[in-house]
Amino acid sequence: MLNDMSRAIQADRLVMRVAAPRGGVCTRAELLERGLGASTVDDRVRHGMLRPIRRGVYVVDELANEATLRHAATLAIPASIISHLTAGEMLGFALPNRAPGRPVDVIVPNGTSLRLPGVVLHRQRRPPGGDDVVIIDGLPVTAPARTIVDLSAVVGRARLQHIVQTQIVDGNPPVDTLVACFHAVARRGVTGIGALRGALGALLDDQPVLRSKLEQATADLLATAGIEGFIAQYRPPWYDGRQGVVDFAHPGLRIVLEADGRRWHRRDQEMANDRRRDRLAAAHGWGTVRVTWPEVTCRPGSTAADLAAVMTARAA
Repeated sequence: MLNDMSRAIQADRLVMRVAAPRGGVCTRAELLERGLGASTVDDRVRHGMLRPIRRGVYVVDELANEATLRHAATLAIPASIISHLTAGEMLGFALPNRAPGRPVDVIVPNGTSLRLPGVVLHRQRRPPGGDDVVIIDGLPVTAPARTIVDLSAVVGRARLQHIVQTQIVDGNPPVDTLVACFHAVARRGVTGIGALRGALGALLDDQPVLRSKLEQATADLLATAGIEGFIAQYRPPWYDGRQGVVDFAHPGLRIVLEADGRRWHRRDQEMANDRRRDRLAAAHGWGTVRVTWPEVTCRPGSTAADLAAVMTARAA
């Protein structure tokens, strides 16, 4: 009898040790890996020590705290990432105070149907990649730049302007990192992008990056990523002896790679000329990929992956 009681106490302590670091949240797989038998886990469920919130995910209610729902969301909803207002709070952004029991925001891939009470799902076709995620308290959280981009859809313009200004002053994120993330996500129809464009445009300078520096950084990215076949300062078929030289080109796949060192205001003013050059390349059967200084220096992994995807599509 004493042996049975001792084993039960040891099992309870093990459950508490596993669940405590995550606000009382644990999984069945973790408990089994730590040596508890399936019948022991089931017994704790029956007696209420483990409260199921999703198949194979439990909460020990006496250990619950403000982090419980965050951990529950990321464990119960596959591929979920803490985002938006919740991410801003965890990153220390200047956000309005919210009432206790506020919902947890997570980004999930399109098509995710699982729901959890108290969790707001933000479904996105392209969820954050490696450059856009940090780990805080064991949780995947959108990085500062991506969090600002996402917040542009859920906060007012005045609050967004304040967030952008204070975070840039603090260097969290650095200006180039925020601009790179903006250009990676911005596209027509994305909620809040117009407001963020205005906030950035009011704050950023107009100093271009030296072309020699930009081209070297782009060449370094290609070399580091093992991307071969691109030729610098290439003269494509539409070169007229005076204009038309491109920064980099892959003749075999007919891809133009243009590195853009212009800063914020100048980029917006000169996009019409870019589109004309792109149409000229398209008329000759070439595709154009444009990368900016922030994308090359602050998001090299994502930028290289995007370029590789274009190459794969062209090869097909």
